[in-house]
Amino acid sequence: MSIAQIEQAFIDIAKARFGTHLRTVESLPADWDSETFKRILRLAPGLFVVFGGGAAMDQSTDIRSQWVLLAVTAHASGERARRHGDSREIGAYEIIETAVPLFHDRQVPGVGLIRFEAIENLFTAAIEEQGAAIYGARFSLPMTITAPPPGGTDPLDAFLTFNSTLDAAPADGRPEAEDVVVLPQ
Repeated sequence: MSIAQIEQAFIDIAKARFGTHLRTVESLPADWDSETFKRILRLAPGLFVVFGGGAAMDQSTDIRSQWVLLAVTAHASGERARRHGDSREIGAYEIIETAVPLFHDRQVPGVGLIRFEAIENLFTAAIEEQGAAIYGARFSLPMTITAPPPGGTDPLDAFLTFNSTLDAAPADGRPEAEDVVVLPQ
């Protein structure tokens, strides 16, 4: 099972459990910028799946993949409601306390067993100023990174466009060349 398929499995399981209690369940990149943060605030309350990579195991293509489920709330009625919830919206604690037992010891068919590792309060002054609470639940899942089967469809065959930006560190910080190549199909 690919990283994308496992990510989708996390999303599908969470959507089935939380139903309409969350505005969204979707994936996020591991690195955030200010636009990502603004977007997740608009989608709160939500649960966001982040693939965090993984360390190689036994000098093979097996990894101990890391997954983080981010509970994000943005109650207008204050920080306590963001953590505890209120009569109108679910709180970050409720999201995390539902997600941890939902995923811990869950078997991913053909991959392995999801293991709960930790909960982290991702509080910062900037997050608080924006009126949000964010908590992360970290899980691990052993998995194998596999090559496409011989004679099968190569996943790279599906690309229609290749984009490239070349940058030899010019003084003005702008790329020296950019190109888009449309591949024949």
